[in-house]
This record gives sequence, structure tokens and C-alpha cells, in this order.
Amino acid sequence: MVWYIVWLVVFIFSLLGVGLYYSQKIKTADDFVMANFSLGFFPICGSIIATALGAAAVIGASGKGFTMGMSWVIATSPVIVFSVLLTLVLGATIRKLKLYTIPHLFVRRFGKAAGLIPALVIGILYMTPTFGMQIVAMGSVLTTIIDISFIWAMLLGFIVCVAFTLMGGLSSVAWTDAVQAVLILVGLVIMFIVGLNYVGGMDVVIDNTPKDLLNFFGIGSTEMINYMIIFGPFYLVWQTTWQRIAAAKTEKIAVRAVTTGYIITGLVGFFAVGIGIIARQVLPMGTDPDLVYTEFLTAVFHPAIGGLFMVSLFAAVLTGATSFLLSGATNISKDIYQGWIAPNASDKQVLNVSRLSVAGMALLGLGVALLIKDIIVIYTYALSLSAVTMVMPVMAAMFWKRATKLGVIVSIIGSLIAALVWNFVGNPFGLHEIIPGLAVSFILLVIVSLFTEHSPDEEVINYYYAMKKVKDPAQILTEGQIDKTDE
Repeated sequence: MVWYIVWLVVFIFSLLGVGLYYSQKIKTADDFVMANFSLGFFPICGSIIATALGAAAVIGASGKGFTMGMSWVIATSPVIVFSVLLTLVLGATIRKLKLYTIPHLFVRRFGKAAGLIPALVIGILYMTPTFGMQIVAMGSVLTTIIDISFIWAMLLGFIVCVAFTLMGGLSSVAWTDAVQAVLILVGLVIMFIVGLNYVGGMDVVIDNTPKDLLNFFGIGSTEMINYMIIFGPFYLVWQTTWQRIAAAKTEKIAVRAVTTGYIITGLVGFFAVGIGIIARQVLPMGTDPDLVYTEFLTAVFHPAIGGLFMVSLFAAVLTGATSFLLSGATNISKDIYQGWIAPNASDKQVLNVSRLSVAGMALLGLGVALLIKDIIVIYTYALSLSAVTMVMPVMAAMFWKRATKLGVIVSIIGSLIAALVWNFVGNPFGLHEIIPGLAVSFILLVIVSLFTEHSPDEEVINYYYAMKKVKDPAQILTEGQIDKTDE
């Protein structure tokens, strides 16, 4: 236990030191929320890995491996597929548009009114509860490290997370993410190998594990479809990916770093599920799924080594939480405050609102964490409500010039109502609400757009094709510097 506390103290002071260092560099709102669009390959790639390998992908996946088995690998594989697809197809477009947020895309393409609901959906319905999910994960890690109650553990994680985010912004988050990504990747692989040896080898695991848990398609087809839809389309509109693409120094760095990050995440996610299956040989069957990873870690490692990996897991979850806070704060400060309340606000005012938004969202997320402690439940609700309202309008902005502002607004509101009603009536036919929600969104968007005209404040354009003719912002800047040198 002493080793765990030592590692935790070292980590917290190191983290706050990084935050303090970068706090001296924060001069503008762009510095705080987008690292002034200047991040390189390592921080971008590492930030994707650390954020993706947070509460759901490590703690949640180990718990699912414990209860559901290898089917979870297939069920969540669309996360990687859709994220890589987004980056390869739309990465250059996102980078050239230099978007702060996804609602920023709505405002630019469909006018001011179209961006308000997406900003509220992302900032409140997705980012806030997902931050709460990270608080639950931090609580489960800290209760293993130090002898305190789960609630006090969540409060401690909350305080450290908010302090770190308020100080350093995206620069500190991205760089600490990159370092923690290395530790969590190494920790997962080593824990899988050591854990396998601890229980007696692969033969023991195969002999003592129910066959359906070792089957990649061991769950029913309807349940599998639900999971794949939940974890697929949403990642086309995951704002964290969009912001990392936009924050990169160049288009090439953005595409390569984000793609690499997700491919590594997919490969390593296999080990997290495998750890859950291996843990069945040691832990009681009644073990809380959210505690499987941490309890198995303490069983197989000496505290001197286990403490490092435990703290690296805490760090990965924490830096994931800071990413969600920053992303949601950008929605509030840029899309709502600057977009609606104070269009002429100074940069300093926007920066102050960004920091206040971090604090406010953190408090709401803490409330969610205290009320709902099942990580996957929080995650799936946040994903589904965000996906049904955003996927079709975003794809329309990128590929369909005929889409209108009214079509988008009706699609967003209608799909949200449809999803909530479907859930309220008990999910007929066993289908998750995201499926009818996406269907309603598509139908309303197409029909209403075809029967309405474009509004005066719309930018009637197909961004995917239009941006092919535009140079990368970094290239324009470089050429500008060359021109000045020539002068």
C-alpha cells in the first residue's frame, strides 16, 4: 500500500507541475482550448491513445471481458473503423476548416441558430456525463491505492482533474496524455502476460472459461447489432477527434497521428478484454465489473511495479477526463457565449468563460458520477443521444449541398424526441434507441430539406469537395513567411 501512495503522490505533484508550467504560456483562448493549433505527432497520437484508453476502454472493457468475453472486441471494433475512416476521408477537410467545435461547423454551414442545439447536446448531454464516467473510474482506481471510501476517492480525483485542467489547458493535457499513453500501453501488455503466467498459462484459461466467452460472436445478433451501432456512427462526430485533427501543426501530422493512435488503441484494446477473461480464474464471480482491472492488477504485481501501472491508469483516466472538460468548455465559451451571448467578447473574456465552463461542467459531471456509477451505462447513453442528433447533419454539411437549415434543425429535434420516446416505451424489438433515432434523423433531414429553401445566413456549399481546392493553413503560413523573407 505504501508503494501505491508513493507513486500517487509523485504523480500528482508531477501533474500539477506540468499544469503550472503550461499555465504560464496560456495567453489567449486559442492557447487554452486548442494549444494554438501547434501540436506535433507525438502529443496528438498520445492524446488520442490516452483519451480512447480511458475508463470505458480499459476499466470498462476489462469488466466486459470478465462478464461478456471476447464478443466485446467485435462489439466495439466500429470505434476504430469509424474513427480511422473519418480521419482518412475528412481529416484534411476538418483541418482546413480550422474548426473549434462541431457546432462551429453547424454555424458556418447552416447559420447561427443551427449551432445552438448541437452545442448543448455535446456540452451537456455528452461531455458532462462522460466526464462523470471518468470520475467513477478514478474513484475505482483510488480506492485500490488508498484506504478511503469510493465517494471520497471520486472527490479527490475530481479536485486534481479540475485543478490540472484549469491551469494548463490543451497543451498540458496533450503532452501528459502522450507520456501516460506509453505507460498504459506497456502496463496493459505486461499485465496480460504476467496475469496469464500467474493463473497457470493459456491452457488453464481455456479449460476454465465458458466457451461462449471465448467466442468472438458469443452474444445474440440483436445485442451485437445494438453495440456496433452504438459504438460506430458516433465516432464520426466525436469532438475530441475533430479537435485533435484541428490542433495539429499540419494536415499530414493530423492524419498520420490520429490514424496511428486509433490503430494502436484497437490493438491494445484486445489485451484489456483478455485481462478480464484471465481475471475470472482468480477473482470471485460476484466482483463488480468496474473493479476487475484494479483488483486483478493488485493480485499479480508487486506494489513497487503495480503502483506505477495503477497510477498510470489513474493518469490515463484523468487526462481523458480533462479532454472531455476542455472539449465541452469550448462548446460553452465559443458556441454559446461568444456565438449567442457576447459576439463581440474580447479574447480575455472568452478565456475566462472557458475556465468557468470547465468548473461548471465538472460540478455537473460530479453529480452524474454520484448518481450513476455504472461506467458503460453512462457511456452508452451519452453516445447514443449525441449520435442520433449529430451524425446525419454533419454528413450533410460535408457531402450534401441541398441540405437546409430548417431540415437540420427539424432533424436534430425530431431524432432526439424519437430516441427518448423509443427508450421510454422499452426499446421495442430489443433495438437500441440509436437505431430509430438515426433513421428518423435521416428521413427528416432529407424530406424537410427537399421541401424548403436555403436561408440567407447559410453557406450553401459541399465542404468535402470545396476544401479540396484550399491549401492547408500551415502551408499558407509557411509560404507567407517565405514571401516576407524574399521581401
